[in-house]
Amino acid sequence: MASVRSKLIDSIQDHLGVSFENSTLIHEAFMAADAVGRDGNKDLALIGDSALQLFLQSQGRARHASREQINQIVSRIASNTSLAQRGFELGLDRYICKYPSQGNFVSDKLMATTVEAIVGAVFLETSWDRAALQRIVDALGLAWPDS
Repeated sequence: MASVRSKLIDSIQDHLGVSFENSTLIHEAFMAADAVGRDGNKDLALIGDSALQLFLQSQGRARHASREQINQIVSRIASNTSLAQRGFELGLDRYICKYPSQGNFVSDKLMATTVEAIVGAVFLETSWDRAALQRIVDALGLAWPDS
């Protein structure tokens, strides 16, 4: 099991182009609720959702965007629809450990939760390191838009 888990983590790292020191957190990020534990990746997703929003808000502030512009960008990028779309575009669905009754199906909600959990895992693993958060946000395609 450890070698399968190690291969999974290596594959995810290669796929996203980032490294994870604590494989436990990133592994948890890909665990659907009830797949292994009752809550699966939902605790990490809660943290990741807040971290992503705060990160985008600080990027907006640094760009001297108005509060309205910041709220619009955060709402657009951090929405479940956007997060799910990015996750599927990146092919992250192949890494999610699903509850057996789900078969191979990954819902938009599960994908959005997983993307949030990835951000949460990096946020916790790096003790809130802004540069690390920037790397994962960039790798996931969730950064503040250039235009």
